[in-house]
Amino acid sequence: MKKLITLWVCSAMAATSLFAENDSIKQDLKLAIEKLSEQRAEIAQEKPQLAKAFENTKADLLERRRQVRLARMTEADRESLLKELKRRKHTEGQDIQYLSGLTRDFGIKFENALLAGEKEAYKSTFDQLLGAKSLSTKDQLTQGVKVLELGVDRLDQLMGGAVVAGKASAVSGEVKTGNYYLAGPLAWFVADDSSLAGSVVYEKGSAIPMVSQGNAGDVKYLAAGGEAKVMVDVTGGKAQALAELSFDRWSLFKKGGFWIWPIISIALISLICALIKATQIYRVSTPSDGWLAQILEAVREGELENAKEICDRAYHPVGGLIKKSIDFIKAGPDVVEEVVYEQLIGVQSKLQTWLSFIAITAATAPLIGLLGTVSGMIKTFNVITVVGTSDPRPLAGGISEALVTTLFGLIVAIPALILHALLSRRCQGISQAAEKLGLTFVNGLRGGSEEKAN
Repeated sequence: MKKLITLWVCSAMAATSLFAENDSIKQDLKLAIEKLSEQRAEIAQEKPQLAKAFENTKADLLERRRQVRLARMTEADRESLLKELKRRKHTEGQDIQYLSGLTRDFGIKFENALLAGEKEAYKSTFDQLLGAKSLSTKDQLTQGVKVLELGVDRLDQLMGGAVVAGKASAVSGEVKTGNYYLAGPLAWFVADDSSLAGSVVYEKGSAIPMVSQGNAGDVKYLAAGGEAKVMVDVTGGKAQALAELSFDRWSLFKKGGFWIWPIISIALISLICALIKATQIYRVSTPSDGWLAQILEAVREGELENAKEICDRAYHPVGGLIKKSIDFIKAGPDVVEEVVYEQLIGVQSKLQTWLSFIAITAATAPLIGLLGTVSGMIKTFNVITVVGTSDPRPLAGGISEALVTTLFGLIVAIPALILHALLSRRCQGISQAAEKLGLTFVNGLRGGSEEKAN
């Protein structure tokens, strides 16, 4: 029993000792953690300084390495490196100037696209941009970036819809004050008195946009967030301008320039000649076979005057041809035949009158059109010499003159060629009919002479 009590006492003492050691360990651990926290705080404070010192040491090392590399380079290598650096500097300077020019052009176009009410909000920025030539290249580029940011901001604003006060012009030219309703690239206008409403058309060179007439109620309802049918010209007025150009025939004459008038002049003269000639030859009718038999019968009976009267009844060149040959009947059929051939030459020459000018028109009109084309291209190249090729609109005048003169040259030449072919064919038929009837008359005289001889 005594031993058990002694063992229990020893165990209690050992447990007490362990608890004491555990408290000591916890206290030591707490002190160690606090010390670690203090050291971490010191490290955190010293770390930026060490990092900065490290970066400075690294930069100093790189600089020393560069200096060592330069020291080891030969004079030729140094000159080559210097040239490369100058080239890079020049290239980067050109890039900066190019970017500055692009931002400046964007600013000018951006300003022209703004409405009058919007320009007031951006006036100071655009004034600085337009005067940026006196600034350094860096400042010019910085100012251009500001304009680009304004453009992005305006685009964001338009995507959500915006209302801007301003003035607009009706198709008649009357100017009204009201509000612009903008949604992306689309714009509508409603006058304060609702007398003018519709889609906005931006015309080049015009300070006030034009409005195509629409319904004011629909535009306001749409601006309020409702659904409505409104007129939209997604081409910005270009479709309407093209439609007007397609129906403006008189503008073609203006675009043709000087050379269009010689083409029109010879076309009118050629048309007059064709009408006169057509009137002459289509009134000619071929005599019947009985007509020629009556003439031969009158000649055989010696009634020459009666034969001439019968010749006058025919509206055909052969009537005058045979009438002229009747005066030489007493000289014999051979002489009459010679007279017939002589008269045929005159008939053919008379039939060809005016046709030559039509043929000349058919050949000359395309050449004058080609001359106008060359003249227009010369003007175009002169404009290119002055303004370059960045904007094709200044070149339109010379190109229009070049194309329009060729167009009118072909328009005149093709009908002239067809008219000449038709009239020539008709004249050839008349000439052949006259020759046939003249030879028949001569053969009839020879037959009558042989009967008298028998």
